[in-house]
Amino acid sequence: MKSVTDSRENCRLAVKQSTRMIKHNPYLNSGWSSWLARLFLPLIVIFTSGLSSKSVSAELMVLYPEVKAPFSKVFEDISEGARSGFKGDTTFVKLDEKTSLQPEVSRKKPDIVLALGKRSLLTANALENRPPLVLGAVNSGEYTYPGIVMIPDPEVILDRLLVLSPGVKRVHVVQKSSGEDLQLLGAVEYLKKRNVELIVYLAEDIRAAASIYAEMLEKANPGDAVWILQDGSYVNSAIFSLLLDAAWNKNLVVFSSNPLHVKHGALFAVYPDNKKMGASLGKIANEVLAKNAEPTMHPLRDVLLAVNERTGSHLGISLSNDVREQVDLILPAR
Repeated sequence: MKSVTDSRENCRLAVKQSTRMIKHNPYLNSGWSSWLARLFLPLIVIFTSGLSSKSVSAELMVLYPEVKAPFSKVFEDISEGARSGFKGDTTFVKLDEKTSLQPEVSRKKPDIVLALGKRSLLTANALENRPPLVLGAVNSGEYTYPGIVMIPDPEVILDRLLVLSPGVKRVHVVQKSSGEDLQLLGAVEYLKKRNVELIVYLAEDIRAAASIYAEMLEKANPGDAVWILQDGSYVNSAIFSLLLDAAWNKNLVVFSSNPLHVKHGALFAVYPDNKKMGASLGKIANEVLAKNAEPTMHPLRDVLLAVNERTGSHLGISLSNDVREQVDLILPAR
């Protein structure tokens, strides 16, 4: 925070000076001078306090890379969202290869920095006396900063599955590697509480994945679901076509985090709500300044929902008015 001590001192001096003026002014040095003091001193304190609160407003500096449209819109929306979620002033710095950030930071003296993307993070970490940092718009949760990763929270995407297809009893998913995966963190427990089984297959490469998908689809029951993870789960165009054909013939639910999959026949996908995610990052910046934030990357919870209505009709899924209110994009577009 800026000028907290200076603002309080200015307020104290203003009150002291006003008191001296009333006391020594010949026109006010009478019996009713004390009455005037009681009347105006509170007003002076309120006025100077207002100036004080303005001067101690925190400042957030948002860093994002200069990229071509339509990708630039993503960073602009996240930045605008951050402005709405942060309690204070916000400035934006678009980084290109020629941008020299150190002079700008030395001039602005931000209380906290929001770095969007890897390039912004590298630039921020090269600063001398770098302010506290919040991180966003990255696809890995390996960083030890407070922030949000662009991987949907498993609970969020599985909740949408059960809203659209409440009869699902088994969910199949191919994972690229063994060990803890942020894309699946807590998914087993979440589905177990709802009497749904999550079956995870491990694949070392795309050849192994192709074999797993073929066997999985052979054994899958009507009403089962196939989850394509954020990293693609080794799904190339050939495997995706195989998935869609089997899903259509066996009434399987295919869902992912890629709206393009919905366009081609998957039932639904979630994708980032960039402005709301930005607002959440702004709120994390508030928490950092209040010393209430952990250096942890959180999965994405601010998402939009795209649904393929034709696929839903084939699966016998009717979009009620309540469900439609939760859908942000219906494909094929009418």
